[in-house]
Amino acid sequence: MTALATQDNIKLYESLVLKGDLSGLQPQEKAQYYQSLCERLGLDATTQPFSFLKLNGKEVLYASKGATDQLARVHGVNRTIIEEKEMRGVYVVTVEASLPNGRREQEKGAVTIENLKGDAFCNALMKAITKAKRRATLAILGLGLLDETELET
Repeated sequence: MTALATQDNIKLYESLVLKGDLSGLQPQEKAQYYQSLCERLGLDATTQPFSFLKLNGKEVLYASKGATDQLARVHGVNRTIIEEKEMRGVYVVTVEASLPNGRREQEKGAVTIENLKGDAFCNALMKAITKAKRRATLAILGLGLLDETELET
């Protein structure tokens, strides 16, 4: 391996690990990284548990609802809705996630529901639940994966 190749690998590793930016990877490398991450986490890659997203100039992986549902199953995470409330046009759901060892984490999911009706209102309620469950799952497992608060909601 040449010094240049080693230097390029170090820069790539730095970009990936320290900055969380996947944009420096070639398509084949992205596929390998995706597969390896799924294997490490016990996820079925064929169900597409992650999406590649551009965010703040970086390409990142976003764990979908499918990813967190699989993670909950694989790691025995129990998720319970402990509170649902409306505050000033915002619907807030609090979920508690727990592990068999007794560890617990609580997270919230919130969406604007002001002026929503019909299906849009129903979808917003479900979205708040999904957000809370997803956040609680990632929190209890200590995974530093992209959180929807970093996306447009």
